[in-house]
Amino acid sequence: MSIAKRLSKAEIEGIYSAANSAVWHSHFCARSTARSTAREEDYVATLVTDGVPLLADRWIQILDSKGIALRVSGVFCHGHPQVQFGPLQSPVELADLLVVHQHSEDRRYTARAMLIQAKMSTDATHHLHASDPQLALFSRWPPFEFVTGGLEPGIRDIKEAGRGSRYALILQEHMYPEQITWADQCPWAVSPAKQELAAESSLARLLGNMILAKDGRPVQLTAPKDDWSRTIKDLLEISGKRTFRRANIGLGHTHRLSEKYSVLTNTLFLSQSPRFARAPIPRVKPFTSDLFFNAAVEIELDGDGNDPPDLEERRGPEDGMSALIIETLAGD
Repeated sequence: MSIAKRLSKAEIEGIYSAANSAVWHSHFCARSTARSTAREEDYVATLVTDGVPLLADRWIQILDSKGIALRVSGVFCHGHPQVQFGPLQSPVELADLLVVHQHSEDRRYTARAMLIQAKMSTDATHHLHASDPQLALFSRWPPFEFVTGGLEPGIRDIKEAGRGSRYALILQEHMYPEQITWADQCPWAVSPAKQELAAESSLARLLGNMILAKDGRPVQLTAPKDDWSRTIKDLLEISGKRTFRRANIGLGHTHRLSEKYSVLTNTLFLSQSPRFARAPIPRVKPFTSDLFFNAAVEIELDGDGNDPPDLEERRGPEDGMSALIIETLAGD
């Protein structure tokens, strides 16, 4: 039985409301902690560091009573990986954020993924130049090749037609919810790829629709059979293997698997809700977030608790991309 069929109409609206609260809170955190003007990457970073814990807390309150366990994990990177397509095209960033939802029930696993490219906006619109290479990528999705990011070379044809990719508009100023006129009073909106981007829906609704299996493109994470699934799996694997620093919002250089409320409270790179909030449910494989986001634990620190000198050489300075993994697990 799908999650949507287990929930009442009021609980489904609660899913959207919880996502809205998390997005607004993360947006506020970026604005309030930025040492200079908050940029797109700051908002993506706080969506991970501050949005994930609140999102998990609110969704757990709804899903737990329905026999559904939840875990939300997030990691932040910026500017990579970059891809190149066409003989004269300059490299462009593949996306700013990858969102993946995996649902497990009756020993069966289904997953959906979404690539999101963010743009700042003050009026719920954003004009893209007709020759914008990012627009060419997101609107046509021609075969491309990774040129940075630590991923294997070779042409990839993900055959994407909009189901697994969107643009996001981020409100460029601070407003309280009652002041926001965008969809669902959310400071993040989503739009299909087109020259005139418009806030047609909210990021909160997209996140809710993904967990309710109403949005996102199906993906196979364990045994990929096509370039779309292989690319999503590769992105998740590489994203958990390096460190990150975002000085503008006070985040220093550390392992991505630092915990939210550890002694390293100002050096968070991977934000993760507690392991599933309900009693253990039989499963047949490790949690997706454990598979993809546990590599940093194996790195031994030096005597002062710092990264070893050759850490970046081992991981590469440009590996990975920002990602959210939402895992749900239904009992009998």
